[in-house]
This record gives sequence, C-alpha cells and structure tokens, in this order.
Amino acid sequence: LAGFCANIVAGFVADIDTMDSTIRSNLTVGPPVDLLVYRRDALEAETRLRIEEDDPYFLMIRSQWSESLRDAYLALPDPPWSKRKGRSKADR
Repeated sequence: LAGFCANIVAGFVADIDTMDSTIRSNLTVGPPVDLLVYRRDALEAETRLRIEEDDPYFLMIRSQWSESLRDAYLALPDPPWSKRKGRSKADR
C-alpha cells in the first residue's frame, strides 16, 4: 500500500505540473482540473478531486515549478561561441 501511495503522489505532482504547462500555453485550457483515481480492476473511484484556480496547493506547485525552471535556465552554460559571461536576472 505504501508504494501505491508514493506512486500516486508522484504521479499527481507530475500531472499538476503538466496541466499547469498546458494551461499556460493554451488559452482554451484552464481550471478546474478534475482528478479521478481508481485501482486496477476496481469498480469505484478511490479518490475524486476538483482543483480550482485558487487552490493553495496548486498555486504553490505552480510557483515552485516556475522558480525551479528559471533557476535551471539561469544555471545553463552559455554556448562556446558566446561572448557573454553567464545569464542575469534580466534574461528572465
């Protein structure tokens, strides 16, 4: 059961990140996001959840994911042919 829960949580966080990227890139997609979890061969849903635009967990994941992507971008080295010496906050 513990492995099942860990996989569901990791999958949920990954799916939230993916949905957030889709929401940001496609104006026809947006909250609410509905989540349904059921076990293989189950006839009933184990979890049902609706994530609204103002959901605190969703907003926290969105913020931390965006910040992590910016940090990763800023940490990338410039190409060998570039005369710049690293990226700055202005590149954000």
